[in-house]
Amino acid sequence: MKILVTGGAGFVGSHLTELLVSKNHFPIIVDNLNSGLYSNIKKFIDSKKAQFIKCDIRDFKKVMKLPKVDAIIHLAAIASVVESISNPIFVNDVNVNGTLNVLEFCRKRKIKKLVFTSSAAIYGDYEKKITETSPTVPTSVYGSTKLTGEQYCKIYSSLFGINITALRPFNIYGPRQNDAYAGVISKFMDRLNENKPPIIFGNGKQTRDFIHVDDVAQAFYLALKYKKKSFDVFNLATGKSTSINELSEIFLLAANKSGLKTIHKKSIPGVVVHSSTNPNKIKQNLHFTPTIGLKDGITKFVKSQTYSKL
Repeated sequence: MKILVTGGAGFVGSHLTELLVSKNHFPIIVDNLNSGLYSNIKKFIDSKKAQFIKCDIRDFKKVMKLPKVDAIIHLAAIASVVESISNPIFVNDVNVNGTLNVLEFCRKRKIKKLVFTSSAAIYGDYEKKITETSPTVPTSVYGSTKLTGEQYCKIYSSLFGINITALRPFNIYGPRQNDAYAGVISKFMDRLNENKPPIIFGNGKQTRDFIHVDDVAQAFYLALKYKKKSFDVFNLATGKSTSINELSEIFLLAANKSGLKTIHKKSIPGVVVHSSTNPNKIKQNLHFTPTIGLKDGITKFVKSQTYSKL
């Protein structure tokens, strides 16, 4: 299949491109390279196993000129709560208007399958285990843009017969994460590479469900095949919560730097305190089960990042 991957040169997109190529699909990678890196996908372009088109999804005319494909995986977005606080108009433009352009492309080119990247940020703070039917009360502009994107997807699916599957990833980590929008794990790694202790914003009791990017790529691949409902949503996570304090301890142990003492700073407004989910729905419908545990994933990540700095 020819599969258009928006944001395909980025963190998740480049891993997904690698997986699609291994499955004998032909990815057409659309990226403006503002945060994605051409080096992430160069080997696939050079070997003619994928195609690259430089395009900003906010540019309606350019999006409409993209080639017809069998399916689209829409990853392109500004995935940062902090950026959405400092630059909300820009983040809304990319995440909402850009998504609307992609949906219009599907409608006009009669593309019948889209996988949309939503986010766990749509739930806001929720003390209980989150399910797909939990209240959606985002506490950030970023979360709000992703919820709006979902709503547009649902409407387009209903009105125009597009099969759309939305995935709501929790905290993704792994190689190639862009420094500008990196999560806590990548930021911990940057500090340790400078022999500096991790910095935690807040008391460290806040919890997250961390999932490795290789598992995330597999979930997106499985979502391509899902056609049970014309529109459906799935939480994408492991189902296991870890506090940021616990994460710091795992990291320091994996990096053999237990002597460093974690620094705590004032919490950032708009950032969710607790985030955990029950992943039963995605397991039952997409037959998805994560394969990389947090300790193994961090050990693997620390080794890859350490060697890359040598």
